[in-house]
Amino acid sequence: MEPHSNKEKSPSKLMRQHRSTMFRELFLIPRNFLQLLDYCCGGNSNLTIDDIAPFDLESNVSMRIRRNDVSFITKDNRLIILIEHQSTLSPNMALRLFIYYMELLQLWIKINDVSLYSQQKIADLPVPEFYVVYNGVKPLDEIYSAFSLGHVGIKIDVQVRILDIHYENLGRTAPSDALAGYSFFYSMYDRGVKSGLSMQAAFENARIECMKQGYLPGFIEKEEYVVFYKDIIDYDTQLREEGKEKGREEGRAEGKAEGKAEGKAEGKAEGLIEAAKKFLGKGMSLHDVVDTLQLSDSEVSKLKEAIA
Repeated sequence: MEPHSNKEKSPSKLMRQHRSTMFRELFLIPRNFLQLLDYCCGGNSNLTIDDIAPFDLESNVSMRIRRNDVSFITKDNRLIILIEHQSTLSPNMALRLFIYYMELLQLWIKINDVSLYSQQKIADLPVPEFYVVYNGVKPLDEIYSAFSLGHVGIKIDVQVRILDIHYENLGRTAPSDALAGYSFFYSMYDRGVKSGLSMQAAFENARIECMKQGYLPGFIEKEEYVVFYKDIIDYDTQLREEGKEKGREEGRAEGKAEGKAEGKAEGKAEGLIEAAKKFLGKGMSLHDVVDTLQLSDSEVSKLKEAIA
């Protein structure tokens, strides 16, 4: 099958596309995607490279759901959407994926020149298939995320399977296995950070260990691998955001006990501004900082004043 939109990217363009992530770049390669899907399906995907083609929005629209997603359409008309999640799992994941599917469905309608106002019923809409793979620091408690909406005569049910891809839990270590290589990389990175290495040093150490073990051949040794350093920053930022949210909850509880709601709100805003300034100092763009910290309009205005 011919890809619908998977243009060749030069190393220089990769360097500029700061939203690209290691997950997407690795698993948008069809053979790697099939290895990952095979894991998600328990070894029963029953698809070949000739059966699939990349199919995603490749625009900022998709970023509203998740940066590191891959989606493929199959010859038997399945639209497989697979997302990797590193931070705390949201109970709304199934709803978010359903919304993403609807956006992809709009793209499918446009590509296939389907008229929604035709006198004939639209046949053979691509059937969605959702998977989430988890690579966060907290234990995975739930293996499904569900969304249900119903009324008389109307019923929507969405169920998403969540799978743990931590290296020690995979049970697969073959150097030719892209998923094993990806999980090994993050295992080495996390170990490096915990031992006191900087993010950059931990990244480089994980890359070297991958090459020693023969993981991700033809991929991790490329010089343009530095584009994926942004993914490491995202990953580390998510972990820090989890810790910050825990601090917020503790601060809210303490503030409530002391009856200092106003001071608590001001402190929270000041903390976010300081965190934003630090990320800007590390080279993150203003857009990425706003997106990562989910700053409000008033907080963005304060940040701009602080860095003016």
